[in-house]
Amino acid sequence: MLKLILSLLIFIQASHVSLMTAECIPENLTIKVFLKQDQADFVFDYRYMINDDQNISLTAKLDTTEILVSKYFSKRLQISAGNKRLTGKITKLEWSNSGMTAELEYHFNNRSEKSFTVKNTILNGIREDPSNHVIFKYRDFEEGVKFNLVVTEHVFRIKK
Repeated sequence: MLKLILSLLIFIQASHVSLMTAECIPENLTIKVFLKQDQADFVFDYRYMINDDQNISLTAKLDTTEILVSKYFSKRLQISAGNKRLTGKITKLEWSNSGMTAELEYHFNNRSEKSFTVKNTILNGIREDPSNHVIFKYRDFEEGVKFNLVVTEHVFRIKK
């Protein structure tokens, strides 16, 4: 349901918006991320960050594309558990007229971790008005943050 709401919101908003949910599942030591971004914004930002002018085909078998898109996400989207930066793995990429959607999975080591940092700089440096919305969920805890050129990072502290 949350993915549907986020998908609808991206079309209500102006361009230069990304929408992300990060759901922490401490039992599995996993953070599942869903990201939606305008197609043109993604291509422009991707090419700026990766310096890749090849055609992007998210419908083809993912090999070089997956490596380069992973590099893009690694630079633009960072998640830490405590003080340890996590590495995300792309589990799904979709390309449609409505935009680019990606699902990533991050793994952490400590089931009792209660502090997670999200840094989102999608479109920063190439657009004057980026608006990156993040909803972080951990069991019953849920918090939303809007990132922009000034606010690029937020620590989500889970209360016991």
